[in-house]
Amino acid sequence: MIKPDYATNKPYFYGCDGTSAACPPLPAQTVWLRTEPRADAPLVKDIGKHPTGESLYSVYDHSARASTGQRFAVAGRQGDWTAIWYLGQKAWFHNPADAPTAVPSMGLVVTPKPGKATVPVYGRAYPEQEAYPEGIPYQAVTPLQYTFSAGEKYTLGGTAATEYYRAVTFDLEDHQVVRGQTKYLQIQFGHRVMYVKADDVRVTFSG
Repeated sequence: MIKPDYATNKPYFYGCDGTSAACPPLPAQTVWLRTEPRADAPLVKDIGKHPTGESLYSVYDHSARASTGQRFAVAGRQGDWTAIWYLGQKAWFHNPADAPTAVPSMGLVVTPKPGKATVPVYGRAYPEQEAYPEGIPYQAVTPLQYTFSAGEKYTLGGTAATEYYRAVTFDLEDHQVVRGQTKYLQIQFGHRVMYVKADDVRVTFSG
């Protein structure tokens, strides 16, 4: 679980004043995530936020950082650095023993079921098409652009209600809830939560 010391954790940001100028050193609850275990390594990429570009140190960009309270599965350790699984890649953050920025945490994690090279990741847990009654347009459930591959693990947040709330007028009598049978699980996939189908993954305990 990410937990830097708030008073002393002062990562670099820019953009606090709306320009590209560096922000004054201020306490923050986040840690930067890098492609390799070294301070000058590039930030990990978020292909959803920046399809063709790099993650930014902007105070408004969450593409390559993890925040206090978020839990991730450990993907590796090297010296003072720890790697976590993050958006389909290993993401390294500085985590020295004498000034840790994360603490051990136990819980459930998900990984692709044996035989599956990858499984889709979704941004919403909407019902299957057969669940929609006549008159309510089907809301497509399209996988996101990220890759969740065999061997990767992500922390489980719980089951997700497979629902679509149809409300296109202010009249409450016109509102409808569509409930489906597909089972989804909520996972901490990056800085945001995402969803996988329960039939695609295996749930195990990690700690």
